[in-house]
Amino acid sequence: MFDALRHRTWREIRICASVVPMSQGLLQPDYRQEGKDVDVKLLRGLAFGGHRSVEIQLLLDSVGSTTGGQASDHQALALLLADISLPNDEARRTFEKLAQHQQRLSAGAGRLVGIKAAALDFVELIERALNVRDDEHSLTYRQLAQLAFSDHLTNLANFRYFDQRFHEEIKRADRYRKLISLILVDLDHFKRFNDTHGHLAGNKALEHIAEQLRANAREIDLVARFGGEEFAILLPETSKHEAGILSERIRQTVETKSVEVSGKAQRITVSVGFATFPRDAHTATELLEHTDQALYKSKENGRNRVTAFEPPSTFTFQFRPDHAHPAHLVHVVGDFNGWSTNVDALRHDSDGALRLMLRLTPGVYEYKFVINGSHYIPDPGNPQTVSDGFGGLNSVAVVK
Repeated sequence: MFDALRHRTWREIRICASVVPMSQGLLQPDYRQEGKDVDVKLLRGLAFGGHRSVEIQLLLDSVGSTTGGQASDHQALALLLADISLPNDEARRTFEKLAQHQQRLSAGAGRLVGIKAAALDFVELIERALNVRDDEHSLTYRQLAQLAFSDHLTNLANFRYFDQRFHEEIKRADRYRKLISLILVDLDHFKRFNDTHGHLAGNKALEHIAEQLRANAREIDLVARFGGEEFAILLPETSKHEAGILSERIRQTVETKSVEVSGKAQRITVSVGFATFPRDAHTATELLEHTDQALYKSKENGRNRVTAFEPPSTFTFQFRPDHAHPAHLVHVVGDFNGWSTNVDALRHDSDGALRLMLRLTPGVYEYKFVINGSHYIPDPGNPQTVSDGFGGLNSVAVVK
């Protein structure tokens, strides 16, 4: 398919170059004027972005460089290819001028010049015509890092940075036996919103969501644009209980704070899924997959809701009070809940014992019972124990 595209495009370029007269300015453009008509950042995004030339060419051809596309197509294309939001007319002019420059280069070289190479050459010619010095456009290390790791539209971390930090934090949590939770947030019916209100309104909605996520997160949390209308929040040293509270707060905040479009308040909602390491997963890949499964269930069950990932495996903690351990209140604490003393309470059963069934992903966990809020003991009914590192013992739960 790509070879066919090259041959077709090259034939069109030769025809175009042979029929366009010199007087129209195609072969001898005024690059000072061209620089005023195009968006240089978009050209740079095309030249240095991660999309291959053939991908860019296919998308440009599918939209068309003149009047073939819908009014919003060029703006959406700029956002897709360079992560830059522009008015549709400005994006369209930039793509048209770039296509003309590609035709000039290809006609002069006697072969098809790729769109990325054409974009880079176009930028250099424009800057030379405008007498832009190298130091005027030189970027600091901080600016380069921001370009590499920030999402242009929302100023959140982009997927590249999220993926790097995510794996680092999982390794740290595993090494130091800490919890880490992950939340995924997805805008509900975003395509319908875009089709109804336009891509500029869609961009505004994405920026609005980013603001709400940033406002609800802590400084140590990582908020990222995961892709499209999906966002991720990485929560170091955060239990599943705490992640659930934050997830619901985010959902409610988005639901109650509308985004203004053309002077009118438009209600938007989000679906949310979350999971926690190591309670719900033992690897970075598992945590991401299980969080995504929880998000999918939120959307499947009607959207505008929060869903926690629930592992299929269970373990029942049981404590039977006796004279040595009288108890009216018993909590289980362990490496699956951050040793939190006020989350997982055992419930009184009809036979006098206290029990709690928890869903845990298969693996080995350490735990203790906390009697009446203050007295820590290993499970008297479980002979499997290990040192807790403080002169005492932890019980061992093996979940299969």
